[in-house]
Amino acid sequence: MAALLTKHRETVLTVVQTSKDHPTARQVFERSLKRDPRLSMATVYNSLNFLTEGGYVRRLDSGEDGTRYDGILAQHDHLICRQCGHIEDVDLLPAERARFSTLSHFHVEEVSLRLTGLCAKCRRSAG
Repeated sequence: MAALLTKHRETVLTVVQTSKDHPTARQVFERSLKRDPRLSMATVYNSLNFLTEGGYVRRLDSGEDGTRYDGILAQHDHLICRQCGHIEDVDLLPAERARFSTLSHFHVEEVSLRLTGLCAKCRRSAG
């Protein structure tokens, strides 16, 4: 693994893996600059593409908020606030996921559940 990762890619990977808020590419760039001020936005985009394609991080489409990145590779689901864009990790259906693997006519490689609604903060401000 380390042989394929340049210093810049390692920096970007560390930022994504230590972020709990599923950062955008811009947020990854800003956080990466604190670790390596020589990074460019293009390098961060290229690194995110490499890391996603290589299976080091996951790319999430969060709707209007665009693409976000997740450093947790273990199977899990997401709660997404439609107002503020907050994304929260949750494991909702482990038993149901196991049941999908018994489908004989289809080889299930991944099950991902995305629930969209309002987070507690946005519900409070709306009420």
